[in-house]
Amino acid sequence: RGASRQAPPSLLLRRRLSSLAALSTAISIAVSAGLSTMLLLCFPLALVSLSAPRDEVSFDFGWRFTTGLSTHPAQSDEPPPASADPGLHPAEAQTGYDDSGWAEVQLPHDGLIAAAASSAACRDGCSGKSYIPRHVLWYRKAFTLPAEWAGSLLFLDFEGSFRKTTVWLDGELLAAHDCGYTPFRVRLDNATSLRRRLGSGDSAHTIAVFVDPDNGDEGARSHGSGWWYEGGGLYRSVALLRVPPLHIERDGLFAYSNLSWYASGDMEEEGEQEGEQPSGGVLHASAAVANAGSSAQTICVAFSLSPPGGGRLLAAASTAAVSVPPGGRATVSLALSVAEPEVWSAASPHLYTVHAAVMQSGCASSSSSSASAS
Repeated sequence: RGASRQAPPSLLLRRRLSSLAALSTAISIAVSAGLSTMLLLCFPLALVSLSAPRDEVSFDFGWRFTTGLSTHPAQSDEPPPASADPGLHPAEAQTGYDDSGWAEVQLPHDGLIAAAASSAACRDGCSGKSYIPRHVLWYRKAFTLPAEWAGSLLFLDFEGSFRKTTVWLDGELLAAHDCGYTPFRVRLDNATSLRRRLGSGDSAHTIAVFVDPDNGDEGARSHGSGWWYEGGGLYRSVALLRVPPLHIERDGLFAYSNLSWYASGDMEEEGEQEGEQPSGGVLHASAAVANAGSSAQTICVAFSLSPPGGGRLLAAASTAAVSVPPGGRATVSLALSVAEPEVWSAASPHLYTVHAAVMQSGCASSSSSSASAS
């Protein structure tokens, strides 16, 4: 994924599903058949829609960057100010702010490493004795959303930002995240400016991100929380995600497997022996479906399993129909059986692919499934 800095998301690379035309939503992940008698796996999902396609656009390009605040510019030979709070409505977050003098950067980006080392600004060493000042950081990006995205859910997925991160859209405060080592998601479609403008045509917007690399209680403005150099800023990728109101939730696909083994002499039926082939496996899969629409939706989920390297389906089944209330979610699950599955190992890393597809029509009851809604 990725595109030139000038291209709007509507022209960027989009991931789409070209089969299963009767399905409204589909996901695909790779899972292992098993490492031992029981293998428990939990995966982030890759969600695609047909009637209302899921779009994932790289947000790594076209950023503007600067250090310090407009009210307190960063000085290379001065320590960062003791208080660097930009407030709720900083000038740097407003749509009309002039950022033409900021540097052009792409992500991943370390906002501190380019600064010159300074013993005057870092008398105690700063950042793992690197003598690099830990000034606050600003990022801005202008982008355009296509009119046909109106009515969809829009998110920005940040894979990592160090450390305290605050996000504005068109000057409106959206979210804050404190941990520098965990990903986070910011919802865009409920922002006032986006709701007002997106339905009337392609709309231009500005995202502003403030990053304070101070490390809180374990660190200080003059140094990090550890002995190593921790850096600062948007050090991992960012993606713009569009999903329809009825969709599989983030991290909503869960799967684990049980294996059975051929008996051989005194070998336990349940227990792996070197060089032995399992007689069968059962894949337990579940999907959490969210409904952000205004009315209840009756759905079922079709699960299928593909072998390593692709090819014909090894197993497929659908869950019973379940109603997903407006603003609610439903979790459905079933089990798929496979004869003589190939076991994953470092020498032979066989990976199977589980497909889960949300259907709004053609649902048949299935005795092997279970569902609950809330």
